[in-house]
Amino acid sequence: MQVAICGCGWLGLPLAKALYQQGCNVYGTKTALADAKLLAQWGINGFQMQLPLETNEQMEYFAPLLASDVMVINIAAGRQSVDKEQHYQNVMSLSHGAKDAGCKRIIFISTTSVYDGRQGRVVETDDVMPITNSALVHVKIEQALREQWGEQLTILRLSGLIGDDRHPVKFLAGREGIKDGNSPVNLIHLDDCITAICRLVEKKAEMPVLHLAADFHPSRHDYYTQMAKQRSLPLPQFEMDNSDNNGKVIDASATLAWLGISLKHNDLLSSK
Repeated sequence: MQVAICGCGWLGLPLAKALYQQGCNVYGTKTALADAKLLAQWGINGFQMQLPLETNEQMEYFAPLLASDVMVINIAAGRQSVDKEQHYQNVMSLSHGAKDAGCKRIIFISTTSVYDGRQGRVVETDDVMPITNSALVHVKIEQALREQWGEQLTILRLSGLIGDDRHPVKFLAGREGIKDGNSPVNLIHLDDCITAICRLVEKKAEMPVLHLAADFHPSRHDYYTQMAKQRSLPLPQFEMDNSDNNGKVIDASATLAWLGISLKHNDLLSSK
């Protein structure tokens, strides 16, 4: 099977490595030429790609990648300073190129922040309620991709990503006045994301939308305070909201059942 990983960053690169180890012919993209060349050391066919794709020359150059059996679109919207409309145009130019080249199936990596306006338990069939600009553009991309690809699109919405070298407590340590201290955390470990996406590459999902989160939802205050103590970091100071806004709890049980997997990292208290 030929698989394209568009965006070989913190998630995309270990995913590409895992798929190569499973015997896939893997294409990967990086924005810098030097980084794209380095992908070869892991058996990945590297391409330097800067979006949007606009010319026939670009389409011809990327044709081997665009014509993959499965394309995983894993391109971050970026910080608030990034033009979200431009991000939409970038992703859709890639999608159009893949469609024209004969790609068979798309997996779009989205975010559970599209549910941020919801309260309580959230399942895969619930309607989105985006609030932030990033969430809004993700919903816009999801809808446009669905119109273009129909049943050949699987949307995978990921909760907050953590891993051995990445944890959000590092950015919260010592900060004061952090809002929503009572809200539950929704997190997923890198290892479990890779397991799930590899399974999705193997077979087309019967569910059009999947999402991932560990079955572990203490309050932000309790969780990040404990994580800061484990790492000997300054404790974050949260505002404890007494309103009826209890936050969302991502329930990924249907996704995990369909994929036939169990999470390796489910309590997240021992994650580095």
